[in-house]
Amino acid sequence: MLLKTAAHRVTVVGVAALLLGAPAAAHASAPAAPANSVGVLTLLDADSQIIAGGSLAAQPSFAAARAPVACPAGFRDAARLAAIRTDGTVVVISATVPLIEGSMPAQVPMVSVLSDFGLGDGATLAMECLSLRGGIPVPAATVFSIGLDISADVFMLRPAPAIPTTPPPTTTPTTPAGGVDPGQVLPPPAAGSAIPSSTAGAASAQREDNLATTGSTVFPLLASAGLLLIGGIGAVLWRRRKTAIQHLDSSAGAENG
Repeated sequence: MLLKTAAHRVTVVGVAALLLGAPAAAHASAPAAPANSVGVLTLLDADSQIIAGGSLAAQPSFAAARAPVACPAGFRDAARLAAIRTDGTVVVISATVPLIEGSMPAQVPMVSVLSDFGLGDGATLAMECLSLRGGIPVPAATVFSIGLDISADVFMLRPAPAIPTTPPPTTTPTTPAGGVDPGQVLPPPAAGSAIPSSTAGAASAQREDNLATTGSTVFPLLASAGLLLIGGIGAVLWRRRKTAIQHLDSSAGAENG
């Protein structure tokens, strides 16, 4: 029983060591950045999007390489790309590109196929900043670089770049056909200014509704007042007639007496 437990522990420790060592072995082909590297390159595709790898056999293997900052002062005339093999040999892999705006980060297009340069299982991609002296390119003492971890006909960048995610689409609130948001509170128009056409109709309709409401309320009141007036006049006339009749009766009785 003890022997079986010991053997099991040895097996678990061995498997764990293999798993821990696997990533290091897989990435061992990407060489460390050269001592004179002062920044990490960014590789772009044809749509100027950041890539993390690609095909060695593609034409081109990537569209362009962009430096993180501007080239050092005195070496902003042009730039080019070079590949540094693991044995230390250097091969230029792009044309010399004049820099239109030297104060901006340099960007060099790539038109070559990486598999044409025999890079083996790993290499370093470097951007050289140049000073053109009598038409002769003189490279700066420093470079921008990125490691290439190569397997078969595929390369991966080391360190792996951070690929930006696409932000979620934003929804734009729609405006009704009348041009006014029902929830919008409109300020009163300034004196002498025209009322917007989108609110003129609503204001006119509101005035008509107010007039209709006022009329429907006032007409019954006027009718009631008219009836009361007629009734009052009739009562006054009836009282006067009654008084006159009584006065005539009194006069007639006096004469007969």
